[in-house]
Amino acid sequence: MDVRVVYIDEIFALNAVMNYFLLLAAAGICGLPARRLRCCAGAAVGGAYAVLAALWATPLLASPMAKLLSGLAVAFIAFGRTRRFIRQALVFFGVSAAAAGAVMAAAMLGGGRGLGKINPLLFAAAIILCHVTLSVVFRRAARDGGRLMTLRLSVDTREVTLRAMADTGNSLSDPVTGARAAVISARDSLPLFPEATRDAVSAAVKAAVSQGSADALTALNGLGTGVVFRAIPYTAVGVANGILPAFRPTRARVDGRECRDIIVALSPNDVADNLTYSALL
Repeated sequence: MDVRVVYIDEIFALNAVMNYFLLLAAAGICGLPARRLRCCAGAAVGGAYAVLAALWATPLLASPMAKLLSGLAVAFIAFGRTRRFIRQALVFFGVSAAAAGAVMAAAMLGGGRGLGKINPLLFAAAIILCHVTLSVVFRRAARDGGRLMTLRLSVDTREVTLRAMADTGNSLSDPVTGARAAVISARDSLPLFPEATRDAVSAAVKAAVSQGSADALTALNGLGTGVVFRAIPYTAVGVANGILPAFRPTRARVDGRECRDIIVALSPNDVADNLTYSALL
């Protein structure tokens, strides 16, 4: 009689470690700051699902739909509710697929024929190596253009954290005070404003940029956002001149350091066409 021994603690630990590093890699690729506590919680849920699937190997738990839902739950716990959640979850699934190949290769190198025989240390090493490789490779393009930093903005008690790139070609500044401008999309700035005003802010920023008029800026200031918007002139390829609505946050930190000379300029569009960063300094 074939007796199968299942070590619950080992299954949980290996899957939790795997999910933790995969979540960190996905966050890095998406340009998200690593929320390690949330990643730990998501990884623990993934480990718990692996334990349940091992103890009760039912068709329901082993079904593709159950695996999809568990993966979405892990990603949601780690990344939270954002407008880009679907994209972030897809990146997490892609990283997981790459890691599965790395683990299978490690199993073959270790003399096994499948994942069931792999040495736990070799398993963990494969996951960590995959995490490091993916993070370095996918973030190389942004680093070639400038250094990546963590930008944390606050307006009263509301806060948003973004991955920013130091762009040497960005000379945008306040013509009155000389404060340098951090450029972010209006969509990424919405957590800084009262929830009731967010849709109106998004529409008003688009109107202000497209019209370039004082009336549009006045309408933006009449929304009750808690900040005072001003116009920052800019020039770009194919655009003779224009304005971006800008405001001074209550607090701004770059890589944890307090910065008092930063204003925030809002763009109606994303500032990058990739997942690596979402703000320009």
